[in-house]
Amino acid sequence: MIRARLFALSVALFSAGLLVGCESITKNEVDYKSADRAKPLEVPPDLIAPGQDDRFAVPSSGTASRSEFDRSRLEPRKSAGSSVLPAVSGMRIERQGDQRVLIVEQPVEKLWPVVRQFWLDNGFVLAIENPETGILETEWAENRAKIPEDIIRRTLGKVFDRLYDTGERDKFRTRLDRIGDIQTEIVISHRGVVEIATTSGIDFKSTWTNRPPDRDLEADFIRRLMLRLGADQSRAQTLMAQSAAPAAKAQVVRTGESSSIEISEPFDRAWRRVGVAIDRLGFTVEDRDRAKGMFFVRYRDPTAEKTEKKGFFSNLFSSGPTRETAETYRINVVANGMTASRVSVLDKAGKPTNDVNAQRMLSVLFEQLK
Repeated sequence: MIRARLFALSVALFSAGLLVGCESITKNEVDYKSADRAKPLEVPPDLIAPGQDDRFAVPSSGTASRSEFDRSRLEPRKSAGSSVLPAVSGMRIERQGDQRVLIVEQPVEKLWPVVRQFWLDNGFVLAIENPETGILETEWAENRAKIPEDIIRRTLGKVFDRLYDTGERDKFRTRLDRIGDIQTEIVISHRGVVEIATTSGIDFKSTWTNRPPDRDLEADFIRRLMLRLGADQSRAQTLMAQSAAPAAKAQVVRTGESSSIEISEPFDRAWRRVGVAIDRLGFTVEDRDRAKGMFFVRYRDPTAEKTEKKGFFSNLFSSGPTRETAETYRINVVANGMTASRVSVLDKAGKPTNDVNAQRMLSVLFEQLK
């Protein structure tokens, strides 16, 4: 849904806006440069995000002149190690179904600062930076390139651009997985929400609800990251266009009182697919242990009683539920012979469980893996 907020104000100031001229604006297909540095967007997720890491916060002390301050806002931000990685020629794409995995012949330690800076340079604010789990996650952001260039925006957009809203927000999670000593798997997963507005008389209410993940956006940012790592345009396009192998089928298997998912793939591929499914679902990953096949996640019951409804702006920028409202579970991936794997949900002590939350988690995972 695309709308112009406070449209009446725009019309009232239309004549004044004409003074700014009708300058043409060239837009890119993707434009997240306007990512807000406000509180995270509140949506009804199955899992909640952990507390923010303040290790990278900018200290408040120090002084700067006005010219230095303006210049710092215009110049791209740099982080330590962001330019130490040379052009990478050893990279390839592995595809399975709609899943793309970028494999780079570099260790995680060298790629981490480059991938982190990549998201900052694309206009995003980072909500999660966890080198221990290899996860980078952005805040919710709006793709301003989706807003059409109508006559009102062309004349008033320079001054009142924030009156326009796409009614959509996007979040991206990047997972870096160590493969041996000199290889890294990189997966980018997208989550999206759309605003649903309802009116009753003069009352305006809106809620944010999930929309399907955009595989094209995932592919576009994988391509952009390849260019950042040193691939030329033609090479990146060739790798992205290669044929995809069909994804192996999955089925739910019931043993006694508990259920699990069986995938017709060896452990390495099953571990990757489950990791991608977890990222696309937005599960909060506290830790993971590939050797034991364990993902440690926190789950919040989406049917739990919600607090009173909030207005549009408070709903948009208010913080999410507290950590205490979620429970800890383990998602276990184990080899089942040479060519198959089994996925099950365990409680925080590592014991099989078939409670309501475990059943929901297994169900949504199966929808991603089938």
